[in-house]
Order: sequence, then C-alpha cells, then structure tokens
Amino acid sequence: MTAVGIRLSPIGRRFSRYKMQLAASASVGAALHRAIPPDAQNKRLTTLARRISECAANTRLHLETPPGEPTKIIYRNRRRCRSGLCPPCARKRARETVLRAARSLDDIIRAAPDTRFAFLTLTSCNMPIEDVARMLALHEGALTRFLRSGAVVRAFAGHITGIEIAIRERDGVWQAGVHSHSLVALRDGYFDRANNIYLSQRAIVDLWKRALRVDYKPVCYVNAIADTDAARASLTECLKYAVAPHRLFERSERGFSVDPRVAFCLAEALYKKRMCRAGGVFAARRSPKGKGDGT
Repeated sequence: MTAVGIRLSPIGRRFSRYKMQLAASASVGAALHRAIPPDAQNKRLTTLARRISECAANTRLHLETPPGEPTKIIYRNRRRCRSGLCPPCARKRARETVLRAARSLDDIIRAAPDTRFAFLTLTSCNMPIEDVARMLALHEGALTRFLRSGAVVRAFAGHITGIEIAIRERDGVWQAGVHSHSLVALRDGYFDRANNIYLSQRAIVDLWKRALRVDYKPVCYVNAIADTDAARASLTECLKYAVAPHRLFERSERGFSVDPRVAFCLAEALYKKRMCRAGGVFAARRSPKGKGDGT
C-alpha cells in the first residue's frame, strides 16, 4: 500500500490525526519545560511537564492488518499522563466520559420516554491569556448561579455540562475565551405556554447576564433537540475537550510548537478543575466523572 493510499483511506486519515496528536503532546511537554524559569522551584509544573513528555515518548502507534481482517490502529501507552493538555489522553478520557453520560441519558429516556431535550451554549467575552484562571472561576460561579435561579429550575429537570477554554491569537497577542455547552432535560409541558416555564433566547440571555454579573449582553444559544438520537449525538459536542487543541498549537515545516506562556497559563488554570458536571436527573443516575480536564 502506498503512502498516498494510506492518506486517502479513512483509517489512514485517523492514523494521521493520531500521529499529529502525539506530536502535539510532545510539544506541550517541551513548552511546559521552557515555561519554568531556570531559578524557579515549581515542583508541580515540573512534574506535569515530565509526565506529559513521558506520555508522548512511551506511546506506541502503528497500523496492523491481521489476516482476513481490516486494518486497525494499534495505540498502546502504559504511562498515560491523563492531563487535559495532552491531546491523546484528553481524547481518550472524553470518549470514556461520553460513554458514561450516554448510559445516564439512556436511563432517563427509559424512565421517561417523553422527555424533551435542548442544547444550551453560554459564553463570556475574551480576556488576555494571563486571566484564564480567573475567567474559569468566574464562569464556574456564574454557571452555578444560573442553574440555581428559579426560572431555570422550573424549566430544566437536569443538565450535563462541559466547560471549554478556547485560545485565540491575533497579532502575537494571546487571548482566551471560556464557554460551556449543556445538554438539558426539559420539564414536562415546557413548550406549553400555559405552564409559563418556557425560556426564550432573550430570557436566557438576561438570566445569564445577571449570573455572569456583567454590563454587556453575552452570547447564548439554545436549540430544541429533535429526538433522542440527536440528544445522544450532542453529548460529544458537550464533552469533547477542555482546551480546543487546534487553537493551541502552531504548525510549521519543523512540526508543532506551543507558546510556553500559553501552556503555563493553561496548566495553572486547569489544576484540580472539574470541567464536566451534571445536575438534576443526570446527577441522580450515573453522573460522569471528569473528562481529562485536570492537569
């Protein structure tokens, strides 16, 4: 099989993505090593950098075609770092979390087949990368206030939420934006206007603005989900990753590179953070644990 054939095949494209993620993981470890000042004693960051670097170095990745069977990817690593900044580990833990969340969703649907769902996105404005830890804390607090507000409690029976950090660079200046995606279970009669529990997009914007405690109108999206299959598919969007990887890395002919300052700020922000949470009917069942979001 030629290299071009591998690149054009579905398994070849997946294999290429896995190789790029592995290279990106090594670049994160190297960036964290560079982020530590020579005279500084940061044991936690040093340990994290070593774990991510060893995770990349100890990964074995190759294609295998058993006799009479289709080609498959062999991915082995006995020393996973399980960090949210390591793309392969974050991908694996996100997949595990989605599977657990799907079991909870199936329990809800079996118990109440008529349950309707919606997909909710809540955002806040971008800030300099140095403020990402404070942004994350502010979003977590606002999310708690929003979900505990009377109007939301009357409208939503439960939720499963993933918080995401998006990294952006413009003219050499790095910024971060924090937002969250939620799959929400709606109360019975939510779309019956006589019940007076329906929340319009405008109402959600106003509720989120008060919870976020800002003087601007934040961007919010809410969309009803057509059926249970679409609800299951939305879990992947809710819980896909803690940091958008395609924004974190810079790619050139020499490979991947990561700005040490960005890696340092993200490592500090994600330390012991739980980026996935569940409430209401989702928490009453198999509540998924963290998804590779901590460091």
